[in-house]
Amino acid sequence: AVVSTQSTGGVRETLEQSLREKERNEHVYVSEIAQLGQENRRLARNRSRESANMEYLKNVMVRYLILANGSERRQVLSAILTVLQLTADEMQQVKHKLSPGWLG
Repeated sequence: AVVSTQSTGGVRETLEQSLREKERNEHVYVSEIAQLGQENRRLARNRSRESANMEYLKNVMVRYLILANGSERRQVLSAILTVLQLTADEMQQVKHKLSPGWLG
């Protein structure tokens, strides 16, 4: 009977230890799920912004293509270049190809 009580105590201790470990893991998983949810919402906001930027760029490009006035075209071109977020090197290449005064 003594052996039986000791092995029952050992089983109980093992089960309690396993339970504590699972509770710790659950805490980690809940935290990871929360972080993934935040990341998912951030990505959705970025996707929405990118879509809005693309729509804006499309509208600005259409306006640029139909404008005849050089002054207005310069203003629209400036907006286009801003939306495109060109690197300094790309901006230099564009400035080099344009007539003097087009980008200021």
